[in-house]
Amino acid sequence: MNNNVKKITINNNIYILSLEYILGLFEGDGSITIQLKPNPSHKTGKQVVLIFEIHQHAIDMDLLKAISIYLGCGKVEIGRKVGAADTWVYRLRISTQIDILNILLPILQPQSMMLNKREHDLKFFICACLLVKDKKHTTIEGQSELANITSELSSKLSLEKKQKLPNSKKPLNAERITGFTDAEGHFSFAIIPSKLDSNYTGVNFNFTITQESSEIVFLNNLKQFFGCGNVFTDNRGGGRFVVNSKKDLINIIIPFFEVNELQTIKKYSFLRFKKALEICITNKPLLKSHIDELKNILSETTNKRPKK
Repeated sequence: MNNNVKKITINNNIYILSLEYILGLFEGDGSITIQLKPNPSHKTGKQVVLIFEIHQHAIDMDLLKAISIYLGCGKVEIGRKVGAADTWVYRLRISTQIDILNILLPILQPQSMMLNKREHDLKFFICACLLVKDKKHTTIEGQSELANITSELSSKLSLEKKQKLPNSKKPLNAERITGFTDAEGHFSFAIIPSKLDSNYTGVNFNFTITQESSEIVFLNNLKQFFGCGNVFTDNRGGGRFVVNSKKDLINIIIPFFEVNELQTIKKYSFLRFKKALEICITNKPLLKSHIDELKNILSETTNKRPKK
């Protein structure tokens, strides 16, 4: 499979997908699992299960279906039932051995990841797949090797160990970043009344991508890729890339996502963000009518697509 762009329509929603976009979404909202499940029917007493997943909330379930069509494998199912049905989490799960070995493995083998932890996990997952492909998983020795691989996945590592992982060499590109933003990006603004001047109201805008501080290299790569923004870390192990300059948002961030369209509900957060930013750039000073319009945009729900 190559990185051909495909247009896929599900329930009147049109998705424009590429392999790079899908891998970006996976880096932010995906997971891999290697399980050794008790099974007395196997001569070793255990069954090996390999799982590749991408998760989304119910409102973006159709995107997962489109990705399944693009990849030619996988099943979309409920991943977590919490609250009302429209807030449930769905997953695209690829777990049958034939799909893992014949479709997914050839896709993943030539790939690399932007995040250090994802690059680390990808190598171990490929090793696990090759063990299964060579039938070594049917032996006690092979399953012991798989157990060791499982213990080294990033989900089992402390923050300190993650910080020591080798840095990924994956060059950033627009499609991968767009997919990752659909998973981990945030477009937000806040109306800030002045404490000193009751006639003045400011508006703060932020485009933010967050990660653990162990991914500081990736966050700095984002800053270099966009040519703007700042990278911050906190004492709780968090890191974030932030663009809050209105000039940079108007000249760099907005044009980027106009060309590289988001595919999830975050597209509509972006459009509201853009609309609010245009109000602030066009109208100086901001009048009460402008503030009312901004408040109206803020009041619009972010988990539903607009009718128009």
